[in-house]
Amino acid sequence: MANAALLIVLSLACGFFAAGINGWYDEQDFHCFWAAGRIVASGGDPYDAQQFVPAILTIPPSEARALNRCGQRLSYPPWAAIALAPFGALPLPVAATLWASLAVMATVLGINWTWQLAGQRRIPWPLVAGLVVGTEPFVRNVLEGQFATFAFALTAGAALSMRSERDGAGGIATGFLSVKPQTAVGFATAALGLAIFRRRWRFVGGAAATVLTLAGLSQLLRPGWIFEFISGATVLSGSIADRATIWNLTGSWPLAVVMVALLLVAVVVLIRRRRADDTAILGLAVSFSLVVAPYAWDHDYVVLAIPWSLTIAYASQLRPLLRRVLLYSTIIVAMPLLWILAAVAVPLRGGESVFVTLPVLTALLLALAIRWGSGAQLNEPQTAGG
Repeated sequence: MANAALLIVLSLACGFFAAGINGWYDEQDFHCFWAAGRIVASGGDPYDAQQFVPAILTIPPSEARALNRCGQRLSYPPWAAIALAPFGALPLPVAATLWASLAVMATVLGINWTWQLAGQRRIPWPLVAGLVVGTEPFVRNVLEGQFATFAFALTAGAALSMRSERDGAGGIATGFLSVKPQTAVGFATAALGLAIFRRRWRFVGGAAATVLTLAGLSQLLRPGWIFEFISGATVLSGSIADRATIWNLTGSWPLAVVMVALLLVAVVVLIRRRRADDTAILGLAVSFSLVVAPYAWDHDYVVLAIPWSLTIAYASQLRPLLRRVLLYSTIIVAMPLLWILAAVAVPLRGGESVFVTLPVLTALLLALAIRWGSGAQLNEPQTAGG
């Protein structure tokens, strides 16, 4: 209880500071979420362009920038829209502080769960924290008030729960990833596939019950929104040219499919006959989920801290030369390379598609760590504290 109280107090303090120095997210992504929440709180429909567009056109500095940032309708599912309503009912500074505080809390939990997942004796907690807060995606997420830290915490929690055989909690966490399904579908598919293969029906049941409950409540409270979201998401996916996805990098769907297939073959070749455990498979699924995402941006890459930490954890069991190669390569990909792409490559290319090389490299590094480590297991004896 004392730790929980301390986490809440520190999160509120850090959230107030983060939201304050960012001007309460005025003109940022959270401003779009807040405007959508105001529509929902007032009984409106954020998937109706005739209601959504006038609401976001009030966001400075210009109508064109507001449309470019927010789009013409909310791009998140109805249960996310309903969750935004309490924020929309608050003044922007208060809503921004609460949102940032929750993001800080999710970051702390995600770091702790990732550390436990990778193995507390194999990687120091400050290094895991550095792989999160020292990266460009995290800074971008804090500056814009995005969802990525919530997805990070849920993904780490689901993976840790599966490894620790807390199947109910793991299934629920996986189900809640449907708040932003476009970047989590690959991980969720892998987690559910593993659960079915291992006959861990509580995990499957927890995930199914969570999604059905969210969808059922949304349909009960706001009939028709699910279909509006699906039709709107299809239009959105085809209209946005600047995305950090393999589909935008190649500019051709057939070529993108070939590249994804080649990556999959390379990973399979590296890890075959190495008895990779479920934790390793889930780590690879995190990377592949971002590679095949229909649309994503660089701030979504906060979750890559999970496979980065797993790679370093596997490397800790190798001889010094191989350990250093994997350690330094992972750190370079996580920090300098990301910042260089953001500062140089993105402005030169005029888009974020080049960022998708990061999950590709991450998947290959983790596969190498598994191969060189002969599929060493990361399981550790569990304590009462998790």
